[in-house]
Amino acid sequence: MRNPILACVIKQYGTGLYRTCVSFDKGHAAFLSAHPDEESATETINRFQEACRDGTIKTAEDVTSFADSLVIKGDADHSLFSNESELSLAA
Repeated sequence: MRNPILACVIKQYGTGLYRTCVSFDKGHAAFLSAHPDEESATETINRFQEACRDGTIKTAEDVTSFADSLVIKGDADHSLFSNESELSLAA
């Protein structure tokens, strides 16, 4: 059975930023971008979910390509995706 792909927007208190976060497997997550508003962060997640549905994103490597293809809108920062942004989550 394939692991579900999780995608969410996380509000980072103290900074006012909204971060987009995705996970392909248990225990690991990656941040795609940071946004000054929830609406643009949600738009990024919607685009991510659409790419998963249409088969563009099937593997963790595809997430890197997706993140690289994001067009910066306003003050959004899409340069945050990297192996260094990968987090271990509690099981």
